[in-house]
Formats: sequence, structure tokens, C-alpha cells
Amino acid sequence: MRQPVPRMRGEFHPGVFKAVILLAALYVLAAWGFAGHGGTDMLLAVVSGFILLSAGLVSLLWRTRQRNPRTDLGDRVRELDSFGNWVSRDVETSTGPVRGSTATIETLLPIAAVAVGMVAFAIVVHFAGHA
Repeated sequence: MRQPVPRMRGEFHPGVFKAVILLAALYVLAAWGFAGHGGTDMLLAVVSGFILLSAGLVSLLWRTRQRNPRTDLGDRVRELDSFGNWVSRDVETSTGPVRGSTATIETLLPIAAVAVGMVAFAIVVHFAGHA
């Protein structure tokens, strides 16, 4: 008989959070490929600040919760598991349990698509020239 796969209750691996932050930084960096058209620079600065502030706040909240777990909310202090072990387990989400690999793909796919798309647009603008 097969052993049941252990489940983790809504806890994502820290590598997933780091990947989201790196992809957000890539998005901001690629967006600056459109700089140089008067008011565009100011708008890029505002949008870059907003994205970096959002990513920074999420990072600070995650680090604070990691350093100060709340036992009344079910937080447990545990050893960090390897990413390979984490993706093979089920993760409990609001829609039910899903495999860690599926949860990672579903989390990273939207921001990765936007970041890679912005890089592609920036490359096209660079080679086509600012018209």
C-alpha cells in the first residue's frame, strides 16, 4: 500500500517568493527599455517605485512572520526543506490540495509571462529604434 503524501498547510517554499521578486525586478528593468520620451521617464519612475515598494513590503512581511511565528495562528517553527522535496508534496491552498510543483507553476506563470513579454518588447524597441 502506498504511503500518503504529507501535506503542508498553505506554506510556500522561500524560493518561490524569491523567484517572484526576481521576476518583478526583471519586469521593472525591462520597462526602462522604453525610457527617453519626455514624460515617459517620470511614469516609469512612479511605476518602478510602486512595483519595488510592493515587492519590498511583501518581503518584509514574510521575513517578519518567519522570525516571529504566531502559534495562535498555527505557525510552526520548522527546518527549511529542500525545494526538490517541497515540490513533490501536496500544498493545501484555498481551492484544495495541489502538488507543490503545480502550485509553483501557477504562482510564477503570470509574473514570468509579463516579465518575459516586457523584455521582448524592450528588445524590439531597442533594435527598431525610438520612432
